[in-house]
Amino acid sequence: MTKKILVARGGKLSPFSGFGSTHDALVERLTDSRVEGYKLGKIAEYDLQASPLRRVWRRWYSHPKVVENLTGSHDIVHITDQEQAGLTPRTGKSIVTVHDLFHLYPSTRHGVAVGELKPGLIRKKDIRKVKEGIRRASLLICISKYTQEECEMRFPGIPTAWVPHAIDLNKYQKKTQRPEWFSKGVNLLIIGSEEPRKRVEFAVEVCGGVDVTLHKLGAESSPDARRRIEALANEVDCKLNWVGQVDSDEKIAALQHADALLFPSIAEGFGLPPLEAYAAGTIALVADAPAHNEIPLEQHILPHDDVEMWRAAIDELEDEADAVKARAEEFSIEKWAERLKAAYDSL
Repeated sequence: MTKKILVARGGKLSPFSGFGSTHDALVERLTDSRVEGYKLGKIAEYDLQASPLRRVWRRWYSHPKVVENLTGSHDIVHITDQEQAGLTPRTGKSIVTVHDLFHLYPSTRHGVAVGELKPGLIRKKDIRKVKEGIRRASLLICISKYTQEECEMRFPGIPTAWVPHAIDLNKYQKKTQRPEWFSKGVNLLIIGSEEPRKRVEFAVEVCGGVDVTLHKLGAESSPDARRRIEALANEVDCKLNWVGQVDSDEKIAALQHADALLFPSIAEGFGLPPLEAYAAGTIALVADAPAHNEIPLEQHILPHDDVEMWRAAIDELEDEADAVKARAEEFSIEKWAERLKAAYDSL
């Protein structure tokens, strides 16, 4: 008999955000019966448009009650990101997808703060509720092996399963036109925000004084961040093209026609851009840091701080489309569905 999944989160997030896109993907795939033996029941979520006090009330009190009341009519409650683990019901079978533990256990990596090192009083209470919710879960689904190991260390006794993200490989292999904003010569991409852990500045330094164009994709964190990075680009003679947010089709075209993606981040829950680049047949040069270093081929993983090694790797780029596409197949939707089914079955 097909079992019903209650998919739960707090406020509705943008589909362009990491948590938002993976939540939407789960809903879509359950709706389409991609996970054998399981189907979507209800979705428990709410609009974010409310006062700060109202949002706290919903997050800590009213919305957990909504989820608890829906639990009895579903076989499994699946909470789609660890930040919403406070929703974990006290009865029934429940799963929390853990993307990372940065914000629950903040730290400094290579001199960069990862997570909020000094949270305020409300956030401290929120973190406590999130951790309590994780400890109530029947199973933690971890999107990387690094996060799985960390969960097993920090939440001993809670079963875990490794179910990495997946993408529709066919979408990245359709024929596209070269973006008009590409330059002559070597075109490199960096995709994401300007959070310090993403290290956009390092990519700019790598491309400084080198005959390449670095295209920055993704909505900026703030005008100040953009001004700071563009000033650095001028200082080190990096040809930086600030593209900003693009739609899915334009991003895929950029990935297909770029010479490489640079991904120098020092902390990721998964790191989707390198996988997307591989699916498009393009090399991703990736810093050797968790958990995005679980995705690429060994020759594309570079020391996080060695500018000259990154420049040498760019200088030695060649066509490896067949190899990177083959690696991307390990993260197909079909394999994701098999892994998720095994996780659900384990309950």
